[in-house]
Parts: sequence; structure tokens; C-alpha cells
Amino acid sequence: MSTSSNVTKDNATQRSSQQHEKTMIDDIETMFQVSDDKLDILIRGFGDEMKTGLSRQNEQHHTSSVLKMIPSFVTGHPNGNEKGTYLALEISGVDIYVCQVKLKGEGGKLAINQYQYKIPDHLTAGDDIGILIDYVADCVADFQRRVGSPQRSYSMAISIGFAVRQTGLDRGTIIALEHGFEFPNAIGCDIVDLFHQKFIAKGLAIKIVAIANDAVCTLLAHAYQHPSTRIGIVHAAGTNCAYYDVVSNMTGLLAQHLQELSGDTEMIINTEWCNFGSKQYLPMTRFDHQLDTESNNQGIHIFEKMTAGMYLGELVRQILVYLLDQGVLTFTTDDDDCLVRVPYHFDTSYMYVCEADEDLDTLEDTRVVLEEMCKVGPTTLNDREIVKKACEWVGNRAATLLGASIASVVKYMFEYNDHVDRSQGFAISISGDIYKDYPSFHPRVCEALKTLIPDEMAAKLSVGIVKHSRIVGAAIVAMMAEKMEQEDVEMTG
Repeated sequence: MSTSSNVTKDNATQRSSQQHEKTMIDDIETMFQVSDDKLDILIRGFGDEMKTGLSRQNEQHHTSSVLKMIPSFVTGHPNGNEKGTYLALEISGVDIYVCQVKLKGEGGKLAINQYQYKIPDHLTAGDDIGILIDYVADCVADFQRRVGSPQRSYSMAISIGFAVRQTGLDRGTIIALEHGFEFPNAIGCDIVDLFHQKFIAKGLAIKIVAIANDAVCTLLAHAYQHPSTRIGIVHAAGTNCAYYDVVSNMTGLLAQHLQELSGDTEMIINTEWCNFGSKQYLPMTRFDHQLDTESNNQGIHIFEKMTAGMYLGELVRQILVYLLDQGVLTFTTDDDDCLVRVPYHFDTSYMYVCEADEDLDTLEDTRVVLEEMCKVGPTTLNDREIVKKACEWVGNRAATLLGASIASVVKYMFEYNDHVDRSQGFAISISGDIYKDYPSFHPRVCEALKTLIPDEMAAKLSVGIVKHSRIVGAAIVAMMAEKMEQEDVEMTG
């Protein structure tokens, strides 16, 4: 009798434990589901922020909007028939990329020649940024020797990982250094002038004709082969969006720099949407608030923290730690080598592996991620199933939020840009590691976008994934700058 009673109690305890686990998992899953009402708030809010950012801004790009809406000063559209050889320079972290792009026309044919260089540690800080720029110029000179460039003048666009206040296509001052660089004398310097000085000193026949933004580059890299492209999106470790707008909508954007342009001129605008939602609009969970609180840029870049590659793995890790503390996950994390309790050590790439794990009987790939990559103790199949679900929750929400933000830009363009051909529509270009490596992400974004805009809009859109977008796009920006200059000469002549 006693034995039977104990078994009954054990069964009841087990059922209670299973119910507790299910309730907790269901609650977290619900947290990461975004309702139609919340998506509607996001879309309307994004459109309002776009209009506010375009209408209220000063010389420093200060605006009451969380979207900076920075003018790129790139006007017009490539048609795929332009020809010429152009150079591009990108500084991304401590990596330098120098690229030569030969545009062959014929509907967007091109050839690429690119080299990568590393910035030595001793050149990332000092009293004079000129030392760094001199090294970069040496890299450009080496590149030209390698590709056998003849001594003729080349147009170049630069894409720099520093914060630059751009006041013209080829004019901008450094306002902050990032990625560990520290040169006090850099702030306030004209970035193009710095490079020209070093190029001239080394006898390089190169003229920097444009400063190129990553999202602008993504747009134009696709547009050369697909001239209907009107939106460019970068979604990798961080995220950004650029799109075409008409000057007449830019009532607050550095009017003194745009006054020579007619109101119906189309220009690419850099939204800097990474900061969207820092005040409102986004459905943050307890895990989002925790991530933000523990970040080194608390209170800003909320949209990026909920959608981009730098943060998605960390959101999953925080969910796993919470479920471990609640006893839902059963593997141990006591070993000193265990990485699950170390911030940012559940890499976003692990999500790709867990979500794509199709061996449902063992979830072996998920086991490898947990036990071999994260160094946790032995895992059960139930543990692995929960981890796979957590990756799906976070990944699916990120794609939904990104799709909703794209929907906001699309709706704005259909309503406020008269140049949009409503009978033909336009193309959207997207670049970044998330799109290259995360198998389920792109389809989710497209599905979200399709459901959030009217059918007649959805039928007129195409979405293309772009490779080599930033460096190739910068070369296209150089071509566009040269093309714009020629058009100006023809008009004044």
C-alpha cells in the first residue's frame, strides 16, 4: 500500500514538473510572437519617424526622429550600360579592402579584382591619424602594382567604418572613431582631404569622388544589374537601410546643400534604422531589456539588438540561462570551460545549425553545438528540443520585425514618391551574413513582408540577395559620382 502511494506521488510530481516546464516554454514562446496589432504599431510608427526625420533636422543630423535620414547626395539611377574602371576602398574594423571594378555594360556585366589587407595593432591608436592613412595609401599603392594599373587617373569611392558627418558626395568630417581606433586629432578632419594628401604624396593618380555608406552600396551594387532597385538593406552583425526619395520630401535635410536640385530629383537616403524603436514601437521582452541593460550602448540601437547577428545568439543564450535556473534544462554548466553562462558565447551561427538540425530522433548537430562548442554537460533529447525551439523563436521574431520595417519603407515609397512606377514596382536588394548563412531567415522575411503590405504592392516587388555588396557598391557609387558630374557639365554647358 505504501509503495503504491509513493508511486502515485512520484507520478503526480512528474506530471507537475512536466506541466511547469510546458507552461514556462509556452510563456517564452508567446513573448517572442508579435501580434498583428503590434506589427501595425511598428509600421505606422516607422512611417511617422521617416517623415519626421526628413522634415526636422539640422547641420549635425540632429532630429527629433530616431531615424537619422541622412542624405547620400547620390542622385539618379544606374542603367547597367555604363562602362569604365573604378576603384573602391573599404575600412571595416582592422580590415582594409581595395577593389577594382570594371563595368562592361551590356545589362550589368562587370569584373572584380580585390585584395584584403590587415591594419597592424600599432597603427590603431596614436597622436596622428595621418600615420594610419599613410598605411592605407601604401595598401592602395600595393594593390595598383598587383593589378598592373596603368598610370591614369581613377575615380574612387571610400567606405569607412568611422562616423562621418557627410555634407556632400565627396565631403565629410570625422565625428567619432570606432572599432578600437583612437586618434584624438582625427575628430573634425575632412576624411577625403586626408586621403588625397597621402595619395598625392605617393604619386597615386586617384581622385576620391564619393563617400559611400554600406546600405547605399548594397542598393547600387544590385541596381547596376537590376535598374529597378529602389531599396538597399544590410543585415549582418548590424543592420541598415537606404532607399530612393524625392528632394521635395526632404524639407529639413540640409536645405542649403540641396537647393540646387529640383524637387522631383531622386536621391538615396540613408535611414540608419539600427536605432529604430529606441523610444517606442518595438515589442521588447524581458530578455531584450536585459540585453539592452547589460550592453555598452544602453538605450539605443534597439531594433538592431532585436534583429541583427551581433545580438541574436546572445538573446538565445539568455533564454537558456533562464531555463537552466528554472530547472527546465537539465544539463550542467559547472565546468570552468562552460561557455553558456558567458555573455555572447552562444554565437548566432549556432542558431543556424540548431534550426537546420533535421535528425529529430537525436538532434545530433544541436548536441554538438551544446556539448562540444558550448562545453556543457551531457544533454538529453528534451534539452536539445528546447534549445532548437529557442533558436526558432528568436530567429522568427527577428525576421518578422525586419519584414515589418521593410513593409514600412515600401508603403511610404508607394504613398510619397511619385517616381515609383505603381504598375511595375521595384526591386529590393539585401546583403549580409544573416542572409548568406541563415537558411530560414530570408524566406521568413519575405513571407512577413508579403503579409504586411497590400497584395497589389506585393505583386510588384522582387527581393534579391547581393554578394560583395559593400566594396562593389562603392565602385558603383564612384561611377555614379562621375556620371552626375558629367550631367552637371552638360547642363551648365
